[in-house]
Amino acid sequence: MRIAILAWGSLVWQPKELGCNKSFGWKPDGPILPIEFARISKDGRLTLVITSNGTKVPTLYTLSDYMTIDKAVSDLAVREGSGRNSIGWYEKLKDEFFPKGFVYQDEIREWIKDKDFDVVIWTNLGEKWERKNDKGKNEIINPNDRIGYLRKLKGPISTSAEQYIRKAPKQINTKYREKIEKELEWFPIE
Repeated sequence: MRIAILAWGSLVWQPKELGCNKSFGWKPDGPILPIEFARISKDGRLTLVITSNGTKVPTLYTLSDYMTIDKAVSDLAVREGSGRNSIGWYEKLKDEFFPKGFVYQDEIREWIKDKDFDVVIWTNLGEKWERKNDKGKNEIINPNDRIGYLRKLKGPISTSAEQYIRKAPKQINTKYREKIEKELEWFPIE
């Protein structure tokens, strides 16, 4: 079974221990999905996720080292530091999705139909605008003030947030990436 892994953020430049075929590399012609900087991570970075509020961009993909959905999903969940339920997948032969209500099924089906893959998996985390502040209290970030949020970050959190945004693949050219480039001058690096 050949399994593709989709990516649009740090998975591309920092796969860590992800079981993927390094010689295959990351191909730039993955399915076109709506992606945006719309999730505050545990460490305070503003990260990319699939969201209906996103910009439709071509994602990237690589080949998993694993031959079963179960092992490939577990491996990606470990890399992402999340549970198995935060990993989406589609099995072409069975025409089966997880989660069943995944909104962008047509985009995935259209992409994989002419590819030599049996399964495609991806990180399926949604928008998240809540984080713990310096005092350990929950803080809600206004999605319309992403730039203001990034400006307020200090020290290592600010450095990490800037690095994440600048290292995101150039083809992930979202509405907010353009605003971040214009207002903060955090341009892509490779």
